[in-house]
Amino acid sequence: MNEKISICLPAYNAEATISETIKSLLAQSVKDFELVIVDNSSTDNTIDRINSFNDPRIRLYRNKENLGCGKNLNVCRKHATGDILFFMSADDIACPDALKKVILAFNLSNDIGLVARPYYWFISDPAKPVRITKQFKRLEIVSIDGPQDKIADVLTLSGQISGMAFRKKDMRIDFRQEPFIETAALVADMLKQYKAAILKENIIAVRISDNGSMKPFVYQISPMMRWYKLVNETFFEDRFKGLKTYLVNHFIANNFIGLVQIKNFGTFGQLLREIYLLVKMKWLNIFNPLFWFYSLGTILTPRFILRPLVENYKNNVSSSFLKKIKLGE
Repeated sequence: MNEKISICLPAYNAEATISETIKSLLAQSVKDFELVIVDNSSTDNTIDRINSFNDPRIRLYRNKENLGCGKNLNVCRKHATGDILFFMSADDIACPDALKKVILAFNLSNDIGLVARPYYWFISDPAKPVRITKQFKRLEIVSIDGPQDKIADVLTLSGQISGMAFRKKDMRIDFRQEPFIETAALVADMLKQYKAAILKENIIAVRISDNGSMKPFVYQISPMMRWYKLVNETFFEDRFKGLKTYLVNHFIANNFIGLVQIKNFGTFGQLLREIYLLVKMKWLNIFNPLFWFYSLGTILTPRFILRPLVENYKNNVSSSFLKKIKLGE
């Protein structure tokens, strides 16, 4: 199998980080690829940073106006000429074998339409993880008729675009122009038709930066409701009734940590709404100690205390438990 590879790199006001991202991509052990960069009408020096690289694999496009995240992803897809599209955000880091591992996963079967991966977050040092996704002991192949928890894993991992890869011919719908589910909408649709592979390695590191999730407007519509509607719209057939119930109970209405993000960067009303939905969608949450810990904790703790508390936990507590987590392993 000799499929052409396109790395898709959407960018907006990324002058502080995009050089490091591009360096990690140009250093891939697989050398035969195109790097499609679509600048979303940046107002800083992002273009200058990109133009500082003299590499024939780079193809730069510029939008005349800011299209938003989802639409810019679709522009990246349009310009990419590869059979396999590997997406990265302009502030994240890829390990040297990221493309190699993705290609090997696709080579396992023609009916694998997408490849997901675990990852970790970092603040300034990519070698210092402060939070991780679920980790995997082996490469997993996931189908719509397989274990429901594996389907939930794929959807969870699609919450970040970096390191997600797709066979272009199998992408039946566009990325969605909605916060939190831009990629998940496409992934959910593809899962109905194709298999997904989940790598066991953390092939990318996601930078915690001042992104969209730190802006109050993204919480105007409940993140939980976005996911809930997505699941119901995508898996509307009767045969998916059990899957929808599972996803609500074990994925959508199970994200207590998300309350911390909303308290720190949303409004108090948005926080109360999300707590209400956690009970409405899964009333058994009232018997879960973690529900009360996060609900009462976010309600009672002032933002000016909670924010530095979270940062201190990430830097000094969480990171100390994650020293064994390495990029590419």
